[in-house]
Amino acid sequence: MHMTRREFIKTGSLSLLLVALSGPLGLLEWEKKAQAASSDNVLVVLQLSGGNDGLNTVVPYTVGAYYDNRPSLALQPGDVLALDNQFGLHPSLIGLKSLWDQNKLAIINGVGYANPDRSHFRSQDIWQSAVPDRIDMTTGWLGRYHDLLPDSERHPLSGMSIGSSSKIYYSKRTDVPQLQDVATYQLLLRANVQSEMDRRRVAFENMYLPTGTTEPGSLSTVRMKGNTAVQSSKVIQSNVPSTVTGYPTSPIGKQLSLIAALIGAGTGTRTFFTEAGNFDDHTYEKGNHAKVLTDVDSSLTAFWNDLTQRGIADRVTVLIYSEFGRRPKENASSGTDHGTAAPVLILGNSVQGGLYGQMPSLTNLDIYGDLKYTVDFRSVYATLLDRWLGMPSFDVLGGTFENVPYLL
Repeated sequence: MHMTRREFIKTGSLSLLLVALSGPLGLLEWEKKAQAASSDNVLVVLQLSGGNDGLNTVVPYTVGAYYDNRPSLALQPGDVLALDNQFGLHPSLIGLKSLWDQNKLAIINGVGYANPDRSHFRSQDIWQSAVPDRIDMTTGWLGRYHDLLPDSERHPLSGMSIGSSSKIYYSKRTDVPQLQDVATYQLLLRANVQSEMDRRRVAFENMYLPTGTTEPGSLSTVRMKGNTAVQSSKVIQSNVPSTVTGYPTSPIGKQLSLIAALIGAGTGTRTFFTEAGNFDDHTYEKGNHAKVLTDVDSSLTAFWNDLTQRGIADRVTVLIYSEFGRRPKENASSGTDHGTAAPVLILGNSVQGGLYGQMPSLTNLDIYGDLKYTVDFRSVYATLLDRWLGMPSFDVLGGTFENVPYLL
């Protein structure tokens, strides 16, 4: 029996989860393009949302002003995981310390931008767009990167947002899917018998097949998006396992396990974005910060071990940042308030491990009592674009920024 669109919408009870993909690619063509790109470098961007306390993450444990500003929050020299005779990692970051010892972790101190904004939303917008001086910017820096890829390297899964969506992928001609988990990245059909489910699936897929006739532009766009969404879902369902063991059961653990599975499945994805929280420690920071850092550390450690066991770690570099740091001085609630500059971490086998950038002074603060940045965050991005993703950074960032030599 033929099912009309009205009947399908009325009785089908079907949803296509959080996907907005473009292009009329057929399944075989998509697979060929994905396989062709599968040997390329992969960038994973992890945002520590809420404003991670950089001073208690990479600790200047020999600086007196650090202890003067934080009588109850400062980590004692004997507790930090020493990197050298000046800096140490928070004691929760055992896995990252091990990767540091293997020269796989670079730490860039003092990363920020001029005239910093202390609003979560605005600062995240700045980091994701890479344009600090415009509030009307409608694209993200990874979205612009994907727009500039040659057509031979662009396909429906060339970039993916795992867990939550982000302005980092906003673009003019590239749609990037948001994926929560493999099990739900498919058509969700309600029916009591398999034959009815199959009938509804066929009806849905037929609605979005190209007709070969001229259609209004909006209808053609909807048809192409739906068709590509169905086909990319089939690829993921047939190639990516729904569960991966060895990770924490927290959201960030699940998200990183999915990223590893997608890379391992050869989906040809070039960039991933995901986030962990909550780092907004206005009150009782010491216990909460240790808890969230432990979660991130154990998740990243499991992720890197997974990539290594799969034999694909050489292809992956991880960028870890937060939208801003915290103020040097603790507040009256045993916490810290929104600040400015903070360290950025880069993880990978192609990373030249070590400390980069200049640690901002804890005595020469700005008029608000915050750290003065020493490294423009766009220099971090420029290095990844120029030396890892193989894209001229000027074309993406709209300016020239000095590379930080943390990549081999």
